[in-house]
Amino acid sequence: MNKKYPGFLKPYLEDAIAIPDLEALSAILGIKRREAEKVVIRTKEDLAGYKVRSVFCTKETRELEKELLKILSMYATTKNGKDRVLTLTPSLSGEELQTRSKDVRESRKLEEQLGGAKIARVREIISGAAIEKMSFGQSPLIAIRRRGIEVELKETYGEFVQVEFLDSTDKARELLQKENIILLISEGAAEEGVLDEPGIINIDINNLPEPCELYPEFVINSFVAKKQAIEAIITLLTEFATLKDSYLFKGIPVDGLEDVLGLVEKIEMENGKAEPSFDEEIYRYEEELNKEAERIMRRGGGVEEFKGYLEEVLVNMVDALMLTGEDKDVLWECAYENLDSGLPFEFSRVPLQRLRQRYNRKKAERKYYRLREFATQLERHRAQVSTAIKKIFYLDFMLAVVQFSRDFKLNMPELSEEGLGVIMGRNIFLVDEELSGGEPVVPVSYSIGKTNLGIFGAAPHPVAILTGANSGGKTSLLIMLATAVILTELGLPVPAERAEIPLMPLYLYRRKMIKKTGSFEYSMRALSRIFMREGAKVVLIDELEALTEPGAMGRIMAAILNYMPKDTIAVVITHLIHELLPHISIEKVRVDGIESEGLDAAGNIIVDRQPMFSHIGSSTPELVIKKLLGRVKKKELKTVYEEIIKVLEVERGEGLK
Repeated sequence: MNKKYPGFLKPYLEDAIAIPDLEALSAILGIKRREAEKVVIRTKEDLAGYKVRSVFCTKETRELEKELLKILSMYATTKNGKDRVLTLTPSLSGEELQTRSKDVRESRKLEEQLGGAKIARVREIISGAAIEKMSFGQSPLIAIRRRGIEVELKETYGEFVQVEFLDSTDKARELLQKENIILLISEGAAEEGVLDEPGIINIDINNLPEPCELYPEFVINSFVAKKQAIEAIITLLTEFATLKDSYLFKGIPVDGLEDVLGLVEKIEMENGKAEPSFDEEIYRYEEELNKEAERIMRRGGGVEEFKGYLEEVLVNMVDALMLTGEDKDVLWECAYENLDSGLPFEFSRVPLQRLRQRYNRKKAERKYYRLREFATQLERHRAQVSTAIKKIFYLDFMLAVVQFSRDFKLNMPELSEEGLGVIMGRNIFLVDEELSGGEPVVPVSYSIGKTNLGIFGAAPHPVAILTGANSGGKTSLLIMLATAVILTELGLPVPAERAEIPLMPLYLYRRKMIKKTGSFEYSMRALSRIFMREGAKVVLIDELEALTEPGAMGRIMAAILNYMPKDTIAVVITHLIHELLPHISIEKVRVDGIESEGLDAAGNIIVDRQPMFSHIGSSTPELVIKKLLGRVKKKELKTVYEEIIKVLEVERGEGLK
């Protein structure tokens, strides 16, 4: 966060970012929810030391990351758990990713320990954990008598408090007409020369940075908003001893959380009690006095008997209305001024105005002291509550990852330095369709660069060209590789039985980007980023040939592949293999192909999704001609088609010689 925010907000902002609680962040900072999400991501970037766009280096890469996280977020049971998924950021630190990997393994063990039925109950409890929208309460009015203090107040509390300079008793009276209480910053003993009125509360200057002193309502409301989350944690740790002793919750004191919950419930109960207003109290006593006056008259009693009863009531009113000193005399004046006017009895209203103001101020004083005491008690537990709440939403996130892994058959990858590869890898988006009733996904094994996966025929070239017919699975394979890199660098399992993934910035160029822009210059600018930044990278490119005429495009692509930065791993899909071959370095570039297995009875192309290494795949024209050949009857046309197929097969066979 580049903007400077009031100092007292620091722990609240840190919690809102760490949980994350985007609603609280949005409310505290006065920004939209989408901006709050960016604040969380930027903070994580600052901690990591690099930006998301320096790891996922193209717009297409970042879009693919969002598509993946959207699927994963659906497995979280809480809003905060979903937001944790959606604000995940990548890491290129092996140590950091090993820590994330360890958490996934520990969460799997925890799930196995508890078993299906108990995990269902755990997730049910977690789903009730929520952080409500926080109410800030009324901004306190702070009075100062020495210039300079307002600078510190501004740095600490910003616009969350009102600050006034108090230079006279007249100014004090003026302020008390606006607010029922004033927090007067004093330097030691109570300030002298200030109007002796209820509603002026002295705050020691040394307590200036303490929100419990200056803004207790804010402190309390921050705990009240977390009530449901605290209840869920207590229930979770009470029902499941396994969780209480787990890697996540070990050391979280349930009794401390119960104390907090008790205080919150007590606060809510007190807030639910509607204290009578001054006027309601006056009306109640007038009604009581008039009823008694009628009884006295019915019995034949007189004014003196009524006065005796009135005196008793006035004594009770002194306590109820918190009257002291001269205020008692004012109450007696209000009672006796209209006594000779007869029934119904009524207090004189004009003198009551002073008593009403002082009653309201004393009531506000009493509320302030009560809030301050609650805030102080709650604040002692802030660290415990903060840690526990982060843990429960992290557990929601981790259980989402475990369920996601199980449904999509994901496994933690091994980190590699020189190669990228998967054994029995599957495209997550196709698996998502399969889970919704779509066609079964055919797994494939593929590697580029040096790996220990032992995939037969996959020579350890750092660059591969992937060929084959349209709809053969080339793009699906490319997306599967990109997905494996993205998930690995997010610390998540990947869609393969085994995988070796390098920690390198990823440059993915999807075909839809090329089609969308249709600009040769734009695309060349986009590709130039690969060469403008030093260091190894993973580069995945899906068909650039539509940008210019094939011959020129073949030479351009060959130049890009031949001069890939050192230690870079790249896979490029193309149909221009014959335009490329004369210009590429066979020592650096491997050509692979997805081959057709012929045509089915309906004339549809049958494809083997598993790429063949060091082999040019059948082109779409070749397969289309074969399909047409199967349908043609005229001998002359059949001869033409057979000749075309022969030429294409010879060309393909000679391509790698």
